[in-house]
Amino acid sequence: MRTANFHPSIWGDRFINYDYSEHKITHAQKQVDELKEIVRREVFTNLKAGGDGFAHQLKLIEAIQRLGVAYHFEREIEEALERIHGTTCHDHYDGDLHSVALGFRLLRQHGYNVSCG
Repeated sequence: MRTANFHPSIWGDRFINYDYSEHKITHAQKQVDELKEIVRREVFTNLKAGGDGFAHQLKLIEAIQRLGVAYHFEREIEEALERIHGTTCHDHYDGDLHSVALGFRLLRQHGYNVSCG
């Protein structure tokens, strides 16, 4: 028995009858885990090898942060920035202005003592 004269929803019962399948969620979680491993292997393994240069490494870290997935890679980002800080603070860094500014911002943002000079 209806207690009010509301118009039927334009959506019908499409969302009420949602098929909640554990298989779909498990499969999606596996895909997420696989993608995280690909990022770890491709980005952070290359960072450890140092094959791409510090400017490229900093741009990859910034991209991961801007995408909002940096919380998945906190340990790897800290290790990479520690390596970059240890190397570039004692050597002369001859990069373009964008790379120098990006390195300054990322290192300062993560609590490293970097001179503004």
